[in-house]
Amino acid sequence: MLRFNFVVPVENIGSMLDIPDIQDELDNLGEEYEIEVSQDASTPDSINAIAAGEADMALVTTESYGNAIAGEAVPGGMTAIATDFWDAHPDHFGFEIYSEPDSDITEPEDLEGADLGVNATGTGIHAVYVKMLTELGLDPDDDVTYQEQGFATFLEGMADGIIDVGIFPGLYAVEPRNEGYTEVFSSQDAFEEEYPFAYVVAGNDALDDKEAAIEAWMEDYVGVIDYIYNNTDEVSELAADHFELDEGVVNEFLTEHDFYRDFGIDTAAMQEIMDELDELGLIDDSFDVDEYATNEYIEPHLDQLDI
Repeated sequence: MLRFNFVVPVENIGSMLDIPDIQDELDNLGEEYEIEVSQDASTPDSINAIAAGEADMALVTTESYGNAIAGEAVPGGMTAIATDFWDAHPDHFGFEIYSEPDSDITEPEDLEGADLGVNATGTGIHAVYVKMLTELGLDPDDDVTYQEQGFATFLEGMADGIIDVGIFPGLYAVEPRNEGYTEVFSSQDAFEEEYPFAYVVAGNDALDDKEAAIEAWMEDYVGVIDYIYNNTDEVSELAADHFELDEGVVNEFLTEHDFYRDFGIDTAAMQEIMDELDELGLIDDSFDVDEYATNEYIEPHLDQLDI
């Protein structure tokens, strides 16, 4: 049994392997491995699950990955084995930060003293805020307050006065974008260039004990990527039903406002963002990414992609 944890449905591609009709498209599932897919509130929770032996693989983001490696959070260690998506690409979606339509917060300089909605500190989401606040000369610890709650509750949190702004991943950004909320900034405004944001990681113990199963899963993972992007209307309907989402929202995300996807691991680009997080004080110390990432599992299958 392989156990995979994710945070945001649909945009975390591995989440789609939980949908029965998509499982029917997988060649190796049921013969080479079985799969259990679970949702966490944040990527640090997913890392804790790997550390506790409750998950074999997970979707994690920049800050949580960096802290887990630098802090040796997972007994036996963990390794990035694929990239899920990049952030801040000029031609693709980047995290969008919104306030209410009538809010006095209309630009990043207005964030001083604000309550910022975040699913959890210690995540790549949190790092986007910190990067922008630092660029503005604000103290990301003392000049704002972070309020942790689920992405799906951010609009309600604004209406209730709990948060002043929220940072929205692609799936959850559809509603505020279409409902006239004020975009305060996006991650393209904070970062000079695109960077790999979300990674599929595996505990090293799982790579040792379940290597053949993970290899078979990776073949299916790449296959389902190809299926998703060549059958978006059908997949939108399946995902909306499975995750109890609006079908139009899912389809708009997949077809118009998706992140930049490049599934192999660019270790040089990963190294740059880890070094930047170190400079921002978000991880204890940078490290040699080449020692904690590999393309050996995904590279043999990338040529099957036709997207």
